[in-house]
Amino acid sequence: MKVYRVGRQGNLRSITLFHAMARLGYEGLIITSPTETYVSVGYFDRTKDIVDLERCRELGIPVIRREVGGGAVLLDQDQVFYQIVMRREPGKLPFKIEEIYKRFSQPVINVYRRLGIEAEYRPINDIVVKKNQRKITGQGAADIEKSFVFVGGLLLKFNTELMARIFKVPEENFRDKIHKTLEENITWVERETGKKPTYEEVEELLVEEFSKVLNIEGEGEIPEEALRLADQLKDLFTSEEFLLEDTGRRHRTIKIREGVHVRNGVHKARGGLIKAEVLIRENKIEEVRIYGDFTLYPKDSIGELEASLVGLPFEEEAVRRKAEEFLRREEIDFPGVTAEDIVKAVVGT
Repeated sequence: MKVYRVGRQGNLRSITLFHAMARLGYEGLIITSPTETYVSVGYFDRTKDIVDLERCRELGIPVIRREVGGGAVLLDQDQVFYQIVMRREPGKLPFKIEEIYKRFSQPVINVYRRLGIEAEYRPINDIVVKKNQRKITGQGAADIEKSFVFVGGLLLKFNTELMARIFKVPEENFRDKIHKTLEENITWVERETGKKPTYEEVEELLVEEFSKVLNIEGEGEIPEEALRLADQLKDLFTSEEFLLEDTGRRHRTIKIREGVHVRNGVHKARGGLIKAEVLIRENKIEEVRIYGDFTLYPKDSIGELEASLVGLPFEEEAVRRKAEEFLRREEIDFPGVTAEDIVKAVVGT
């Protein structure tokens, strides 16, 4: 396996190159970084549900769909990508995917430690800062043709405000909540250490650390056929047909990092419009705010409903039971609103 130090790449090659290498059967460790800012959505995502495509067009931010799972991510020149491409052969990799993540996360953890950050692996695909558990790297893995790929990126700096702007949300003011949650759950090297290393420094550290777990046999140049295929794949992966393909997945929440999601629910009940802002951690409701143009007496009892939902599993049945209990109380008058209406606003269906 060779190391490919391809540097900063434009034309979205920073994400299409590893796809091309995998399709052509080349093995290697690719280190790269984009020259542009763009959004990458996961292979199983329903793009139009999670990304505000019109906003991205207004901002001049391309959107590309990768053949690796995971959520939507904002990528730019302040990130350094590592991309492992290996042929699928018996005995090369552990059988369990989590063991693969553990193996290939360790070199990245070592790089962060050498940069002054104590990091650790958080199942199944995140690397987090140990002291505050903020995500500092997201990773993904997939089979492409007869190859296996494992990819991730070191965050030297991250624009949480821009990330919050590109999500698809029913209400614009919910972006403030997304931004706040991103700030609380995502971090980067400059934020943790007060300084930003250069691309070249990080590249060298990645090569050194991955050489300890991969059979590296020198350095190479990306074959011309891989470059040509990468550019062809860019046209495919950014095409409207590929981007908007319906995978069958429905997105009730926005993923901030592994285990942390936010939801902005809007539901039209017979008694009025019900809106909900929900923070979910480890599949439990941590915070919830319910508001809208409905009638409720006494009006301050909405706080009691919200408090009763905190700590519940983010599941329809659990929320339904609490909503039914609330509505059965004699002193509560919530005309035109049923327990099912509350479920649809808070959890969705």
